[in-house]
Amino acid sequence: MNRIERNTLIRAPRSRVWRALTGVSEFCQWFGARTTDTAFQPGARVRFFSTHEGYENVEFFVDVAEMVPEQRFSWRWHPGVKLPGEDLTGEPPTLVEFALEDAEGGTLITVTESGFERLFADRPSRIFKQNEGGWEHQMASLGRYLSEPAQAAR
Repeated sequence: MNRIERNTLIRAPRSRVWRALTGVSEFCQWFGARTTDTAFQPGARVRFFSTHEGYENVEFFVDVAEMVPEQRFSWRWHPGVKLPGEDLTGEPPTLVEFALEDAEGGTLITVTESGFERLFADRPSRIFKQNEGGWEHQMASLGRYLSEPAQAAR
């Protein structure tokens, strides 16, 4: 229960998947978020607001850790839905990593989130469960986004 890992075959070239992952405006479209920030880059903190039904305008941040073009993209964040009155100041973030590799028929993307064991004592099992389903949803959303004709051609 310390690590989530999802492997998904995306029927698009690695360069196209990379742009969807690391272009902020494209990321917002498939991830279900909005931002006024313009770029992911190592060391940047990017502020987002959720656009998911029931979680509209929930603010979250990602701190970009690494970007190796068309290979690896990672960030740290405070995962899960914050409960009313919950203070996450001082809680260590989890690490989200996307790894891309060529595969027959497209690109194999592996998303891994680790560090749940370091969350505050009452959060690991609840947040792990939320994010386990969340990454399944997000990888399906990315696949749908890249399979739309207008998006695939970009």
